[in-house]
Amino acid sequence: MSKPNPFDDPSNPFEDPSITHALNSSSPIIVEEPSNDKQSEDIFSVPLYSFNDTSSQQAPTNHSPYNGHSSSSTAAFFDTSKDNLSTREEALKRKEQELADKERQLNQQREQLQQQRTRGANNFPPCFPIMYLDIVAEIPDQHQQTVLWFYREWLLFLVTLVLNFFASLWTLFSHPESVSNSAPTNMGVALTELFTHTLASFFLWYRPIYNAYMKDNSLYFTLFFLFNGFHILYTFYMAIGIPSTGGAGLIVLVTLFQEHYIGPAVLTLLATIGWLSMGIMAVILYRKTFVHYKAAGHTLKEAKTEAYTHMGRSSVVREAAMNAAWKTATSSSGNRT
Repeated sequence: MSKPNPFDDPSNPFEDPSITHALNSSSPIIVEEPSNDKQSEDIFSVPLYSFNDTSSQQAPTNHSPYNGHSSSSTAAFFDTSKDNLSTREEALKRKEQELADKERQLNQQREQLQQQRTRGANNFPPCFPIMYLDIVAEIPDQHQQTVLWFYREWLLFLVTLVLNFFASLWTLFSHPESVSNSAPTNMGVALTELFTHTLASFFLWYRPIYNAYMKDNSLYFTLFFLFNGFHILYTFYMAIGIPSTGGAGLIVLVTLFQEHYIGPAVLTLLATIGWLSMGIMAVILYRKTFVHYKAAGHTLKEAKTEAYTHMGRSSVVREAAMNAAWKTATSSSGNRT
């Protein structure tokens, strides 16, 4: 005979009427827990709700974190972020452009230094090179046309001097009565000016203006203004053609045409046109250079400072100053004794 299993309960405990009534009831169950001193009681009210009643357990479904004020604040946040990003992007673009400009300037300076180091041998004058001249390589881009026009003015001056000499020479051999006494002197002066003024014009005003635009130096600008001013006066003086001054100009031109010396008169006319054309060109370039001189902020005081600096660097000037100081010291000591 088998023994009954104590764990087997033929009855369903949830079918007990008391348990069923408790589950379906919404009244609180009072649980009493005795205290250690048996004098106080803690009453815990635990409400039990019906499992079928789920109305109190439902969460509101009409609330969304992206609706109402939350959505507007989120949109404002994204707009502010976009503005900040665009501002930073513009700042980065500006810095990138500045860096590109600085890099371009550094490259240009590097190229200029390299050209100065590796520049060719002396190339001027072509017949007997004694110096190096290159407008494209040595003059900044914005001043190359101006210096080129100065070079053309100097070449026109040489051509005019040649025409002036041959006009005076032809006039001498033509023996016109009105200028027969002054013709020899005129030819001699013209020949002298052909050689002396060629070198003087190059070293006194063309080379200074070349260096002035190349180095942006106040001293060279001042030298140019001084000697080129005399050059302009000399040009119009020669265009007048006063006898015995070496100028084949207007006075000589009128005399030759009146006496029907057509050959020397035509050559004198070309020389006169050369003097007047060169004078007008010289005035225009002189004014343009003066405007640049003022705009660049150059002053006569700055030119004096640069002159003193160049004199201090010159070994000849230092030796002369030392010799003068030594002579002064020896003479003063001799006077004391």
